[in-house]
Amino acid sequence: MKRLVFFAALVALISACGPDNPFEPDNPSITALTGVVSGSSPTTAKLSWNAVPDSDFSSYSLYRSSTSGIQNNPGSAAIIVVITDKGSTVYFDENLTPGAIWYYAIKVSNEGGGTSWSNEVSVKLPSST
Repeated sequence: MKRLVFFAALVALISACGPDNPFEPDNPSITALTGVVSGSSPTTAKLSWNAVPDSDFSSYSLYRSSTSGIQNNPGSAAIIVVITDKGSTVYFDENLTPGAIWYYAIKVSNEGGGTSWSNEVSVKLPSST
C-alpha cells in the first residue's frame, strides 16, 4: 500500500510539471539582437539588443560562430562575453577578419536558472581593399 501511495504521489508530481510548476525555473524575457559593421572600423561588429526587464535577471552571454544555428548547437560557438549589467545593451566585437561572416546570438539567464535565446544575426565584414 505504501508503494501505491508513493507511486500515486510521484505520478501527480510528474503530471504537474509545466510553466506553473515551482520546481521548474521560469525563463527570462527574450531580447532582440541586431548586428552591423561598426561605422568606425570595418573589422568590428557592433551588436545591440533591448534590455530584459526581468527583476531576476542574471546575465547576457554573447555567442559568436562562423556557422549559423547557434541555439541548436551552442557548443559550436564561442562565448565572447558575459555581461551581468542588465542595462548594458551594446558590445563591439573587434579585430575580426575582413570579408568574414560571423553569426551571433545571446543567451539570457536569470537567477532561477532559466534561460532564453535571442534571434540569431549575421554580420558580413567588408573585404580589405
